This record gives sequence, C-alpha cells and structure tokens, in this order.
Amino acid sequence: MPHGADADPSDPPLILLEPPGVSQAARFLTTVSFDELWNVVGAGFGALGRTRREHLEHHRDLQAFYGRAASAGHVVVKAVWA
Repeated sequence: MPHGADADPSDPPLILLEPPGVSQAARFLTTVSFDELWNVVGAGFGALGRTRREHLEHHRDLQAFYGRAASAGHVVVKAVWA
C-alpha cells in the first residue's frame, strides 16, 4: 500500500495482519538468512546511517516479536511507509 509523494509521513497506511499472516511472517523470519537479505539490500540500508549490526539486532527483535505473537495467536497492526 504505497504512499504518494504528497502523503503525510505522520499518518501511514495501517495493515492488519491476521494470525495466519503473523505465523507466516514468523516462519519467514526464522528461515531467511540475515546475511542473504543484507547482501541484497544492505547498501541501501547502510545509506540510512545505521550499521549492519544495528540491522541484525532489529532482525532478531522482529524474529522474537513475531514468534511470540504467532505462538499467542495474536494479530499484528503494521504501519507501512513506502
């Protein structure tokens, strides 16, 4: 759900991820290699001023968050800036 150029970044589109989608995200995050992701997009993320280590820590936090949410059968609300 991309924003247009005139979109207000303080009011991003929200996506409701139902429990099956949360479980799918959790599975993806546990099976995807951070190194492979970094090889594809790392240069672009590095331009944001954060280190590889910071992104790795964020990836691990997301793994833990989605794992807990999936185990509990929770819904996740995501804000999407695109």
